[in-house]
Amino acid sequence: MTVLDWLLDSDPSIRWQALRDLAGAPADAVASERARVAVDGWGARLLALRGADGQWAGERTSRRKAAIPTSDRRGR
Repeated sequence: MTVLDWLLDSDPSIRWQALRDLAGAPADAVASERARVAVDGWGARLLALRGADGQWAGERTSRRKAAIPTSDRRGR
């Protein structure tokens, strides 16, 4: 088994990139495989973790980050 065979025998999220970048597959074959990412394998599992509102953290949260302190915890 070659490395390319191993990559092509993988998850759709890997396979479409191997088809495009390494196998020289036609664009329609690459697009078809890439479309599977959202409904099959790792991509589907990741997308299933979103909340019902489509947010990753459940309820909408503020995008503002806490201010960065000018000294570290050792008092410098």
